[in-house]
Amino acid sequence: MATGMYTNAGNKKLGKNKIGVVNRENRVTCPGLSDFCEFCYVDDYTKIYKNVLPAYRRELVLPVKIIRPAVRIHASGDFDTVEYIEQIHDWVREHPDTLFWAYTRSWRVAGLLPALESLRSEPNVQLFASTDKTIAEPPPDGWRVAFIIGDDRYDGPACMEQTGAKSDCAACGFCFKGQSKNIGFALH
Repeated sequence: MATGMYTNAGNKKLGKNKIGVVNRENRVTCPGLSDFCEFCYVDDYTKIYKNVLPAYRRELVLPVKIIRPAVRIHASGDFDTVEYIEQIHDWVREHPDTLFWAYTRSWRVAGLLPALESLRSEPNVQLFASTDKTIAEPPPDGWRVAFIIGDDRYDGPACMEQTGAKSDCAACGFCFKGQSKNIGFALH
C-alpha cells in the first residue's frame, strides 16, 4: 500500500476547508527530482510542524469516501510507482464529479509515463509537467506545463493566488477547471 495522507482540510494556499489534498513524503516519493528540488519548500514545513512527516509516512488508504469537489494530488510528494498511479487512477474514476489536479516531475521517468498518460486522459484530471531551468528535456506532447517564472521556454499566467489576484486556489480554479494553458509559479 502507498504511503501518504488525504485531508479535506486543504491549506491556506488551496483554500482552507475548500479543497482536499493528498500529501506524501517529499524526496522519497519524487523519482523525477531535478537539481532545483534541492530547494523544496516542504523541507522547511516539515521542520516547523513535527507531526507532518510521520503523517505523510503512514499508509494511505484510498478510496476516501467523502472528498471535496476539487482535490490537489501532492502538495507534497509525487507519483513514484505504477501501482500507486493506478491506485490514484481508480480513485479518480470512482469520483467522476470531483476535479483532480497535480504537478508532477515523474513524467521524466520513462517507466511511469504510460500510467501517467492514462491518468491524464480522465476528463476530471489535469496533470502538469512540472519543470524548471535545470530540466533540459521537453515535457511530453500535449501536457500543460507548470514552470518557475523566469523560465523563458514557457508562457502562461502567473499563479493568481501568489500574485494576490485570487485569495486561494478554490477561488481561482485555473489549474483544475479544464483550462489548456500553462501556469507559472514564483519561487516559494
